[in-house]
Amino acid sequence: MAKNRYSEEEAVQKPAGELLASMGWEVHYCFDEEELGCAGTLGRESYRDVLLKRDLEYALLELNEWMDEADAAEAIKTLSQAFVGDSLLQTNEAKYKMLRDGIPVRKLDANGAPRTELAQVFDFDHPKMNRFVAAEELWVHGPLHRRRCDLVGFVNGIPLVFMEFKRHDKDIRSAYNDNYTDYQDTVPQIFHFNAFVILSNGLRSRVGTLGSPYEFFNEWKRLSEEDAGSVSLETMLRGMCDREALLDLFQNFILFDHFDTPAAKIMARNHQYLGVNEALEAYKNRKLNDGKLGVFWHTQGSGKSYSMVFLAEKIRRTQPGSPTFLILTDREELNKQISETFESCGCLAGIPAARCRATSGVDLADKLKGNPSYIFSLIQKFNQTETNPIIPDHDIVVFSDEAHRSNNGIFAENMARLLPTASKMGFTGTPLLSDDQLTARTFGGYVSVYDFGRAVADGATVPLFYENRSDRLSIENPEINDELLQAVEDADLDPDQVDKVKGQLSHGIHIMMSEPRLCAIARDFVTHYTGIWESGKAMFICVNKVTCVMMYNYVQEEWARAIAREKDKLKSMGQQEALEQQRKIAWMESTEMAVVISQEQNEVARFRAWGLDIEPHRRKMEERNLDDEFKDADNPFRIVFVCAMWLTGFDVKPLSVMYFDKPLKAHNLMQAIARANRVAKGKSNGLIVDYVGVVKALRQALADYTRNPDGGGDPEDVVIDKDELINHIRELTEQIVSFMNERGFDLETLLAACGFGKLDAIKDAADAMSATDEVKKRFGIMCRMLFKLYRFVTRAEVGEDLAYRRDAVRAVYNQINQRRATADTTELMRQVRDIVSEHVEIGKTTEQAKEGTRFDISGIDFDRLGQEFARAKQKHLIISDLRSVIEEWLELALADNPLRIDFYKRYEEIISAYNKEQDKALIEKTFNDLMKLSEDLDEKQREWVREGFQNQQQMTVFEMLFKDTLTPSEIRKVKSVCIEMVEAIEKRLSEMVHWTEKEETCSQVWTIVRDEAYKLPESSYPDDVLSGCIKQIYDYFYSRDLAA
Repeated sequence: MAKNRYSEEEAVQKPAGELLASMGWEVHYCFDEEELGCAGTLGRESYRDVLLKRDLEYALLELNEWMDEADAAEAIKTLSQAFVGDSLLQTNEAKYKMLRDGIPVRKLDANGAPRTELAQVFDFDHPKMNRFVAAEELWVHGPLHRRRCDLVGFVNGIPLVFMEFKRHDKDIRSAYNDNYTDYQDTVPQIFHFNAFVILSNGLRSRVGTLGSPYEFFNEWKRLSEEDAGSVSLETMLRGMCDREALLDLFQNFILFDHFDTPAAKIMARNHQYLGVNEALEAYKNRKLNDGKLGVFWHTQGSGKSYSMVFLAEKIRRTQPGSPTFLILTDREELNKQISETFESCGCLAGIPAARCRATSGVDLADKLKGNPSYIFSLIQKFNQTETNPIIPDHDIVVFSDEAHRSNNGIFAENMARLLPTASKMGFTGTPLLSDDQLTARTFGGYVSVYDFGRAVADGATVPLFYENRSDRLSIENPEINDELLQAVEDADLDPDQVDKVKGQLSHGIHIMMSEPRLCAIARDFVTHYTGIWESGKAMFICVNKVTCVMMYNYVQEEWARAIAREKDKLKSMGQQEALEQQRKIAWMESTEMAVVISQEQNEVARFRAWGLDIEPHRRKMEERNLDDEFKDADNPFRIVFVCAMWLTGFDVKPLSVMYFDKPLKAHNLMQAIARANRVAKGKSNGLIVDYVGVVKALRQALADYTRNPDGGGDPEDVVIDKDELINHIRELTEQIVSFMNERGFDLETLLAACGFGKLDAIKDAADAMSATDEVKKRFGIMCRMLFKLYRFVTRAEVGEDLAYRRDAVRAVYNQINQRRATADTTELMRQVRDIVSEHVEIGKTTEQAKEGTRFDISGIDFDRLGQEFARAKQKHLIISDLRSVIEEWLELALADNPLRIDFYKRYEEIISAYNKEQDKALIEKTFNDLMKLSEDLDEKQREWVREGFQNQQQMTVFEMLFKDTLTPSEIRKVKSVCIEMVEAIEKRLSEMVHWTEKEETCSQVWTIVRDEAYKLPESSYPDDVLSGCIKQIYDYFYSRDLAA
C-alpha cells in the first residue's frame, strides 16, 4: 500500500533523516528493519536498551589510551546506573556531568594505591571524529509500555537528541502534550542522557530541555545573527544538529540552575548561542584589539545573565590559561542577582556567592591580586586611588553589565588605572547611542546584537498592554487657602524647614497622598487584580515610603471586604461555578502582601508621626528572603508595594502587572516597564496599570526628542568642543570661589585643611553660604550647573587642580543640602494631608471607560527610547551665557515662598493636569507616536545591514557618493570602495590619538580618503567632482572625531 505523500512520516520525518544524512549522520529506519544483537543494526541487545554499547565501548577505547576493555565495561556500568530515589531530571543532570567531564573509573597505580581516572566519551576538539547515528521509528520498551520514537540522535552511542514529529497541519503543542509527556512516564530511560528535545511539524519547530514547560520551548531561527530567520525544521536541524554545533551545544551551552527546587535545565537560546560564539572569537583576538572585546547588546528579558555564564564557562573550558572574570554592576541588587546566578549554576566550585563579592575597595584589590575564577563587584568599589596597578601573569576579563551606565566616571577611571592589562566586554540591554564615544572606546563596537524587535518576534518577551484606571479629582472649597496658610504659620519653621516645605508643597504630593484618593485606588486595585487573579504577581509602585505602608493598609482592608463579597456569591451559584469560585477564594485567602522599601535613619519615629508602624514590615524584610519568594511563581507572596527598590535590576518572570502611582522620569519609567514583559509559564502578557498619568513623562520626553531628534538645536547650545567646555568649567569654578570669598570664606582654607580641620572648614563654608536665602540659592544654582558640566569630562581632562576644587565645593554643597534633607517637617506635612483630604473629591470613572484606555504597547522598545531620550536631554547643555542662566534660575527660586502661595489655584492646576492624563485620545496619540519613533529608530539601525554594509559609517560615506545616474554595476563598485575606504580609515584612526590636532595625522587621513576615492568609476566621478567628494568625506570623519 502506497504511503500518503503528506503524512508525518513522508513529509516531515523522512526529509529530516535525509537532511541529517547529508550532514554526516548515519541514518537507520528501525520500525521493522532493526536487527537486535551485538552485530545487529545498532548493536542493541534488547528494546529496553537506550545506550548503543557497541559504539560507546569503541569511543571509550579510542579516546582514553589508559583504558582496557574491563575499564570500558566499568565506565559503561557506572554511566548506566540510575538511583531509585532520583527524579528523571536528577538522573539526567548526573549523567550530563559524566558525559561532559568524564566518567569516573577506579584504577590502581604502580604502588597499588587507588586512583580515579575520568573517561572521556566525546572528542569535543574534533567533532567529526565522533560517530553520529540517527534512528528513525525506534522501538523502546519500558517497564509496562512500548513506545516508538520518531527519531533519536545518538553520538558515540549516547541518545542526545529526541525528536517528535507531527503532520504539517497539526499544532506542535500536541507533540508536547500527547507524546513527549507520555514518553517521560512510559519509557523514561530514553531521556536519561538527553541533551534536548525537538518538536516539529516541518513548518514550525521548537526545542527545549527536560523539565521545561512548553512555554519555554523556543524556536531556532538563524544560523547567523544576520539571518532574517525561519522557524522551519530545516533551519533548526542545520543550526543544532550540525556535528560541530551539536557537540558545542552539549559541552558549553547547557546549565542546571539550582536556584529553585527542582532545578531548571537551561539550554542557550538561538541568539545566546550565536552571540556567545561571536564573543568567544573576540576573546581569542583580544591581544590584537588591545583588550577591547566589544559590546554585547541583547535586549532586556533575553537572558543576558545566562549569556555571561555561558561565555565565561566556555572560555574557561576551551581556551588556554586560567583567567579571572570580574563581573561589574552598578547596583547592589543586580550584583547579588548575577553572583547568585553563577553560584546556582555551579560555576563557583561550591564557594558561596557572598564570598566572591567584593565587600570594599580594599577587598576588591586583594581579590584581584589572587587568581580566583570569579569576582563580583560594584563599580563603586574601585575607590582606592593609591593602590598600585595590578598586572598579573594571567588574564583578567571584565564583564561590565549595563555598560552604558557603569563605564564612565571616576570609578571607571580608577579601574582602568588599576587593571591596565585587563580585557573588557560591555553587556547592555540597550543600544549604544551614536554619540556614546566613551562606551565604544572602552569596549569597541558591537560583538553581538539581539534587539527588541527580534526578541518580540522570537517570543523572548510577551505582549505588553497599558491601561489607565485613575478616577478624576476635584477640589471645590477655596477656604483651603486659609487653613493651609494657618498651618504653615503655626508650624514656626526654621530656614532649613522652610526650604524643604517649598519643595513638598509645590509638587502636590499631599494631593496624591490624600486619603479619599488612596482609598479609591485601593478599591480599584483589589477589584482589578482579583479579576485577573490567574495571571501572575503584582507590583504596586507608590510615590514614597510612607505611602507604601498607607496603601498596604488600605488594600488589606479592601482585600478582606472583597473576600467576604466573593463568599456571599457562593450562595447563588451552581456546582461548577461554585467550585471555580472556591478556588478563587482560596487564592485570595492565601495571597500574601509585603512592603519593600530601603531603611533610613529614625524611620520608626518618622512612620509613627504619620500614625503608621514600620516595624512589622521591616521585620519581614529582614527575616525573610522576600526577593526569592517573589520570584517563585508558586509562592503565595503575590503583591509587593515599592517606591524605588526592585524597579530596576530585579528580574521577576512571574510578574504580570505593574500598578503605577508614582511619577517617574521617562528613562526610569521605561526601564521599569521593560520588566513586565518577561516570559514565564502560564503568562500570556504583561500589563501596565496607570493611576497617576505616567504617559505624561513619555509624551514630554517624546516632545523634547522630536524637537531635536539628533539631540541638538542651535550649534552654540551643544557641547562639541572639549576645550571650550573645560574653559566654562574653569570660569564657573572661579565664579564660585570668588562668590565664597565675597561672603567671607576662602576655599583655600578647606583645600589646605587636614584631619578634623576639614570638617570644621566644611561647616564654616556651609554657614557662610547659608547666610541669607538668596546666598544659599545662588550658591546652589552655581554648584548644580558645575556638577552638570563635569558629567561630560573625565578627571584627567580637567586636571587635578580643578577637580580638587570641584570636590571641595561639592563637600560644602552636600553639607548644606544634608541640613535640608534632615529637616523634620513630618508633623506639618501630616496636617497638610489631613486638610487636603477633607477637600479633595473623587469623580467615579466607569469600568467601561477604564478598559477603553487599554492599548497594546508591545511594539515599543522602551529601553531603547529611554536611552535616546536621555541622550537628547543630555545634549541640551547650554553653556553660552552662564551668568544669565544663573540669574534667571535665581529669580524663579526666590519667587517660590510657601507663605505667598495661592494653594487653591495651585491645586486646581495640579488636579487639572492630573485629570488631563486620563484622556483616551491623548494616551493613544502618545503611544502611536512612541511606536512610530521606535520603528523609525529600528529602521535606521538596520538600513545599513540591508545595504550590505558592516557599520553605519560605511552607509554614510555611500550616501555621500551616491548618484541617481549610477548603473547597478557602478553601485556595486561604489559600495565596495566605501567598505574598503572606511575599513582603511578606521584601522589608521585606531592607531592615532587626537589626530585632528596634528597636521601630520590630518594629512595621513586625507591621503587615505584620496587614494581610496580614486578607485571610484571615473566616468561617474571625474576629477572635478572627485575633489568635492574627498573633501566631504574627510570633513565627515574630522567633525565626527572632533565631536568625540
